[in-house]
Amino acid sequence: MKYEELFAYAMTGEKAAYSEWCSLRHLPIARFGYQNGIAVCQLQKFQLDVFRQFYNKLPAAFSEEREAEAVLFQISICQMEDFKEGEETSAGDQVMRFEEDKECHRNIQLLSKNLRILFTLFYFHKKSLKELALLIGETEAACEAGIAEAFKRVQEGLQLDNREILEKRLEFLGKSYKRFMPPFNEMELFAEREVPVESVELELIETRAPIKKGTVAMIGVTSLFLIGVVGASFATNDNEIETAAAVAEDGPIDSRTVRAWKVEYEKIKKASPDQLGLKPEVYAELEYVQRADEKMERLLQKRTIRRYENDPELLRDRVEKVMLEIQTPKGMYDVLVSGSMMSSESADFLQSYALKTKELMTLADAVLLKHKDALSEAFRHGEFSAESIRAHKDQYPEEVGVLVDSLDDSMLLIAPHPKETKFLARRNMELLYGNDLLLQDMFGYQYLSFLENEPYFDGVDLLLPIDVISFHLAQIERFLVDTAQTPDEVYGEFEFIFQHAFWLLLKGSETNPVFNANGVVHKEYQTAWKNLVTNTANPLIYLMLPIINEMEASGWKKSAHYDALAYSDITQALEMEKNGELAAKLPNGNVSIDAAFVDMQDFSYDQTEEIYKRFSATHDINNLKGLQPLDVLFLYHYANTRKDPKTMWHLLAEDKFKPSLENYIKGWKQQPDLTKEALWIEIYEESVYRVKEELHTEPQIQYRSQEATVPPAPVLVTKSDNIWLVKNQMFETYSMEEEADAFKDKIALLYKEFSASQGQEIVEAASPGEIAGLFLQAAEQGDFETMYALIEEPSKQGSLESFRQQVANRNLPAFTTLKALSFTVDTYDYQDNQKRGWVQLDNGSSTEDTYELHEFAMVETPEGWRMGDINIY
Repeated sequence: MKYEELFAYAMTGEKAAYSEWCSLRHLPIARFGYQNGIAVCQLQKFQLDVFRQFYNKLPAAFSEEREAEAVLFQISICQMEDFKEGEETSAGDQVMRFEEDKECHRNIQLLSKNLRILFTLFYFHKKSLKELALLIGETEAACEAGIAEAFKRVQEGLQLDNREILEKRLEFLGKSYKRFMPPFNEMELFAEREVPVESVELELIETRAPIKKGTVAMIGVTSLFLIGVVGASFATNDNEIETAAAVAEDGPIDSRTVRAWKVEYEKIKKASPDQLGLKPEVYAELEYVQRADEKMERLLQKRTIRRYENDPELLRDRVEKVMLEIQTPKGMYDVLVSGSMMSSESADFLQSYALKTKELMTLADAVLLKHKDALSEAFRHGEFSAESIRAHKDQYPEEVGVLVDSLDDSMLLIAPHPKETKFLARRNMELLYGNDLLLQDMFGYQYLSFLENEPYFDGVDLLLPIDVISFHLAQIERFLVDTAQTPDEVYGEFEFIFQHAFWLLLKGSETNPVFNANGVVHKEYQTAWKNLVTNTANPLIYLMLPIINEMEASGWKKSAHYDALAYSDITQALEMEKNGELAAKLPNGNVSIDAAFVDMQDFSYDQTEEIYKRFSATHDINNLKGLQPLDVLFLYHYANTRKDPKTMWHLLAEDKFKPSLENYIKGWKQQPDLTKEALWIEIYEESVYRVKEELHTEPQIQYRSQEATVPPAPVLVTKSDNIWLVKNQMFETYSMEEEADAFKDKIALLYKEFSASQGQEIVEAASPGEIAGLFLQAAEQGDFETMYALIEEPSKQGSLESFRQQVANRNLPAFTTLKALSFTVDTYDYQDNQKRGWVQLDNGSSTEDTYELHEFAMVETPEGWRMGDINIY
């Protein structure tokens, strides 16, 4: 059922639909109650009262859901009279992670009821003055005056002189409120309106106290894992066959089906402690177990089942989800590979898996810490893996052996701590990476990568190398930006990881300081920070760009923006990006491009010719203002058809790799005709990405042939004034069929001269394509000395004899059998002033539809272009 249909059906008063709608709309009401002084433990009753009052007004015809929401808030304001305002409980204090947010929340509670309602609706629920006036029955002017008075009192209470600072504090507080996910049991909505009925007998499902956050962590280093217990075995019998049949049946839900669900659920629960190596009482305290118990108990009540009489499949879906939630991680994987899951369910699967394994990692870490001294023997003996500990587990405490034996079911692994002599637990993602269903999800692979690398830090320092952390921050940032409109509980966890890892990367630690003894930022930090402004999203660039510019200007010694950086600045930047406010604060923030698709079969250069005439006359790039990236790309290729390298050079963006005009013209070779080689070209609005102050975009080009003789898609850049230019893209191509004699003759001459003396001056002016041809000519002749002389120095690992072995393993194609050879420069800026590229070799094929392609890295050195490590690809 679509959401719009669900809303319309719920407004008719149909109970199942109304319950479902309430479960989706309860959070704003619960948060509004909490913001106005209702204790966390009272929020369930508050929500029930509000939604029951609303139900009394049904059926009702609302033109849009916003009207229904306004009625909910009106009821909420009235219902607050029935709830006593009091001191914050410890549970309430745990709602917010940061002390500044707690302080701000406490000051809002000091406002009078009327001012607090106005203030919270305006700042945290984004109600306009017009909406506020209708909600509370006052004029817009009175509402505006009330908000101003409330703001003034909160500002005075926090002792803040600056209005902007309080507004920032309120933004952060609003973010903390959004992370607050108070539960709501919609099954209780109609409990008081029905004749009391008995629940289905659930002998093994106990009613539990509300889940206590941090319960598992507080267990600490007591004996967590099951010791000396033989695992239970479950023999297949007639009852189990009957149970499985009942669970699998379609149609109405009867007592037999409910009994089968209960048996199946309890079977999983009974086996899990032993499989996870946990004592039953520890297993029972796991948050994921308590959540599943509460959900299953509600679902199996008779009044719940009656409400789903018209939609039994929806109840079945809910029960199946809870069955998955109670499974061990390995049990979840077994369900996944059974083929019963849909790709649309992968996000829920990964969220449940993430939260579950995080709890189990906490328990495992507690055991590893408890037996740290005993496990230190593994380091002294050079054993750094769980397998080695498993093989010698008799030498370690029994609890360690139980933990190791449970790793498969927990889907965890034990790894050495990167900076201390101890072990830590991480997720074992090998099986999940091999599952196609999870990888079909848009964010599936990223999600798996994030989970695999957790924990990213411990109490004091980063646990991953600094350059690796910068890469993961860029990935997590993109994930947070792309999924901002659909946050879940795991989203909040990764938002915190992003914030704290960023802070540690910027500020360092006692064991890994940012500055050296001379007050200069260490090189590894410099590189990592510069990575944060390359191919990253707006939040990181917004904070890092001024810091890097100031640091570079001072020789990496100081930056005013660095000194002023606050812990919460990165989450504020994220929030601005979600609200669409950040781009305008960045260089070229007002630049946008138009999406376009060009069918090259119908394309002509008629319009481009007019642009060419104007630009080629003066080569003034100001004549390019306002042109779209594709206009500039076509202008560049039109100049290529006119054999005009001078104009092409002037269309190249300025960077450290752009050659002089003289050298460009000297080495210029006409590129393939785009109108003949390409089928279509497309560019997307979303294809724009930022590298420091610049904006980049890469049009997608579909070529008629996929062979190596076509250049890769170009990169276009704008640095200012919405002027797009082509990023320097050195490209050579040689077709052995069309120009075999000229190219082969040149290579033969080069080989004859260079192999005789290996004088570097002979090949100093050779192009990358010619160096590659010379290298392959030497390989075909078995001339390893000449080949070795053409390798860049850093890639010469070992002796000439070891190089012979590398060549033997590489299976190089013979130069004389090549169909084509091409070279392309790598346009990515690696922040090391090193120009790179790769040569592609088409070795021909046995059919017209396929071909064999080889790739080799090349590097520009002071002596000219040379071959890189031949084992890279």
